[in-house]
Amino acid sequence: MKRTIIFFSLLVITSAFVQRRNSSMLIHRLIVQPTSTLTIDGKTNVNTFKCAIPQYIGKDTLVLHEGGHNVRPVFVKGSVGLDASSFDCGIAMMTSDFRKTIKSKSYPAIIIDFISFERAPSYTYGEEKFKGIIKISLGGTTKLFEMDCTIEASPSGIIHLKGGRDFTFSDFNLEPPKRMMGMVKVQQGLNVSFHLQLKLDTNS
Repeated sequence: MKRTIIFFSLLVITSAFVQRRNSSMLIHRLIVQPTSTLTIDGKTNVNTFKCAIPQYIGKDTLVLHEGGHNVRPVFVKGSVGLDASSFDCGIAMMTSDFRKTIKSKSYPAIIIDFISFERAPSYTYGEEKFKGIIKISLGGTTKLFEMDCTIEASPSGIIHLKGGRDFTFSDFNLEPPKRMMGMVKVQQGLNVSFHLQLKLDTNS
């Protein structure tokens, strides 16, 4: 009987905590703007190169749940899809090779899937730095990473969410492209960075 009373007492306390946590939960809805970009920087044995998706054409909205003090905010909707065939490396031949390398015809979408942030953003005019847990799907392979991120609000109302880290082609089971009968070789190392421009949805 005593054990039963203790069990129900703990259940009541736990339920009250969950209710308080749920009642204090804040929801951030962030609409991805067309000016968002994704950039990949790399090197060959003779120079450097940059390939970029210069514009976002989707209609994604990120939904971040903030659970209160000392609770890591998590995304219940965190996917942003980018058109892999939109990559432009500035040189037609290199652009074609790069798109083939990332298998853009077989896997036309590059997905950045936000899982959680280290802490909730405050959307101030000063740059906030924090770490995020992010999944990236590229060329048919999906990997989970911790990534350095920044977020900053501008006077125009646009929120700039940026992040990036170093990868290798092999992280995504890809082979670096080669040009000129193998005389110019692309190195394994890459730096992938995104710049999402967002607007808070004030109508939800």
